[in-house]
Amino acid sequence: MGILDRYLLREILLPFAAGLIFLTQILVATNVLAQASVLFGSGVSGLDVLRVSVSLVPHFLGYVLPVSFLLGAVVGAGRLAEDREIVALGAAGLSPVRLVRVPLLLGVVVAGAALWVGLEVEPGALRDARARVNDLIRRNITSDVKGGVFYDDLPGLTLYAETTAGGRWHNVLLSDRSDPEAPLLALSRRGRLEPAGGGSDLRLVLEDGEAHREELRSEEYFTARYRAATITLGVASALREQNRLGGSLFELGPEQIAERARAAAAAGDEAGRRRWETFLHRRIAAPLSVLAFALLAVPVAAVRRGGRGVGYAVTLLSVVTYYALMRLGEGLSQKGSLPPWLGPELGNLAFAAAGVALVLLLARRGVGAVR
Repeated sequence: MGILDRYLLREILLPFAAGLIFLTQILVATNVLAQASVLFGSGVSGLDVLRVSVSLVPHFLGYVLPVSFLLGAVVGAGRLAEDREIVALGAAGLSPVRLVRVPLLLGVVVAGAALWVGLEVEPGALRDARARVNDLIRRNITSDVKGGVFYDDLPGLTLYAETTAGGRWHNVLLSDRSDPEAPLLALSRRGRLEPAGGGSDLRLVLEDGEAHREELRSEEYFTARYRAATITLGVASALREQNRLGGSLFELGPEQIAERARAAAAAGDEAGRRRWETFLHRRIAAPLSVLAFALLAVPVAAVRRGGRGVGYAVTLLSVVTYYALMRLGEGLSQKGSLPPWLGPELGNLAFAAAGVALVLLLARRGVGAVR
């Protein structure tokens, strides 16, 4: 790599890195704030928030990497145009086309990284983030039970403890109305909540107490004393309501998406097959947009005027146009108007064609393309 290539690479990498960090921070912070009721609950520490934030980063990189790369390439190459360095290169007999290979080679590296993150890292990281948030919700429920206060945030249940310390309760009352035909009242000396296996449940452990159940159907009344009793509390509805990360299709890896497409085809669900295959190709198309953007960077920067503000505007307009074309193609593929592989690539093909056309135009104009 020559001096000119290294010089341009340095000019691109600085705004690329700045945009990558800034946009990722904005998206992560926005998502954390959207989960504020959970992530800033009574049972959550700063380390827990950091772990959830780190697990979210791979998901947002899928959106941020292409945008940051285009911003870095346009601003970096545009800086050479603003300072008339491209004009100086033309005077030395070098066409602006000579500069295209730097963003293109860098784009290959970034696109490869984006593919790896999107297809391999993102699904596991999103599952980890969802599991961590679920665990925090369970911990918040445990911590929110305060001494001398009735707790009724769980549907059909009311908990009361005279005193609490270290997650353990003393002189506990439980009213379970989850079955209206057989309400349960339990009184215990001690109690605590703990996870019930790996599911979306909590286990209420009661010690040294008595239980009263009224069977309204048969008009019978039962009472029993116990040394230890456990009641599994289903909190799945609470998890679904509070965890905004649940149910994301981006938790699925390529093999899982392909398996769902095959299952839909085997069941005769042609619309489902197209939907899953289109989604798989969308996961591939988004990282490849970096290559299409790489072809645009130098031609746009070489002919634009107006400083960095124009570079930012061009980046925004290009990204909006790209995603509009991709979503249009995705919809056409799901309807069957385009093959599943073609629709998500519509934005890439359009931008790559525009980039190649502009590069060829610069090549035809030669060293005097920029004045």
